[in-house]
Amino acid sequence: MSTVRFTLLFSVIFCFSGAVVAGVSNTASADDEERRARGMAVLGSLTGQSDPRQMAAEFEADNGALGSFALDFVLGDIWSRPGLNKRDRNLIVLTMLATLHQTNQLSYYVPGGLNHGLTAVEIREIMTHVAAYAGFPRALDAMTETNRILAKLGHGPEKGKLPPAESFSNAERRERGAAVMAKLSGNPAPDPDKVITTMAGKLGPLGAYGIDFVFGEVWARSQLSRRDRSLLVVSVLTVLGRTEELHIHVPAAIRHGVTKAELEELMLTAFAYAGAPLAVEGMHVVQELK
Repeated sequence: MSTVRFTLLFSVIFCFSGAVVAGVSNTASADDEERRARGMAVLGSLTGQSDPRQMAAEFEADNGALGSFALDFVLGDIWSRPGLNKRDRNLIVLTMLATLHQTNQLSYYVPGGLNHGLTAVEIREIMTHVAAYAGFPRALDAMTETNRILAKLGHGPEKGKLPPAESFSNAERRERGAAVMAKLSGNPAPDPDKVITTMAGKLGPLGAYGIDFVFGEVWARSQLSRRDRSLLVVSVLTVLGRTEELHIHVPAAIRHGVTKAELEELMLTAFAYAGAPLAVEGMHVVQELK
């Protein structure tokens, strides 16, 4: 091949390659801009800022690539997915943060909860329910920080005091607990004492407290719907890696009105807030649903 022909061919290839690279570059740039725009919209709704660009710039400057990923992946990709409304995703994130004892992050998501449709009563109830599944120390720490933030936002308790829990007799707690458990398990039991007797061989007194306190008092409260409580419990179990319990509560969530698609979104949210391994384990359980 002559030098002239080779030079001409090389020039054509170079120009073509340059056009391809430029096309890929332009597409990547457009994709990045779109993700960032979605992330900024979510950041704005979380914080209530109409123009969060300055906040985002400072966040990215302080955290570098980690900040970029938080804005583009967590907010731009995960939070912007249509499979779960922002109220429910905010409920899930608040639950995960309380369970993981990440109370410093509540300063973003408590205001976000209000902005996304949760009430102050519902946000506090999230922390109350977390106690039954992640323990009182984590729940109390989360409630303390939540109360501080809510008070700052003008949602402090009336006359400075939150109302105590309602009082019920032992028989009432047992009856309420049996009703909750029947719906959750899909196996109505007309005699809760027989259920206790059956459970006693495996769990001892833990079985009775589970029905009377967890189901009869916490689950039966009216401050959150059963659907919300199922989202909450599946969130707790996912980020704690309690896969065996997920096999009970994932089907229960379906019975309480949560869809399989919404449970998949919960696991994607767990990916961002608790890491891929826990999210993968939870997603396996969800995919087993028929």
